Amino acid sequence: MSYESPFLATPNIKLLGVLTRDLDKYKIPKNCRIQMNQTDIKRTRELLNEDFVKKNKEWEKDLQLALKLRIKAEIQALSTFGFEFLTDRYLPEKLTTGDWI
Repeated sequence: MSYESPFLATPNIKLLGVLTRDLDKYKIPKNCRIQMNQTDIKRTRELLNEDFVKKNKEWEKDLQLALKLRIKAEIQALSTFGFEFLTDRYLPEKLTTGDWI
């Protein structure tokens, strides 16, 4: 959306969602993993060409992993472990370790 208006840009925003590297780290079940479609793959490749991604090696690494595995997951996948998992474990770990994009 930042391309629509300079007033919508949020350079300091952090993504706390499920990253590709989280799939194995948190043992996200296979049935909660989603195959990337052609649009997902195209957008991921486009993101890898963006300067702001190239400047952040962790983003680049995670996007490359997504392309390699061709899978993704949504935050709802964490509910597999119970409703408290998100608030009691996942978010506190992300915020404590700074493991976000």
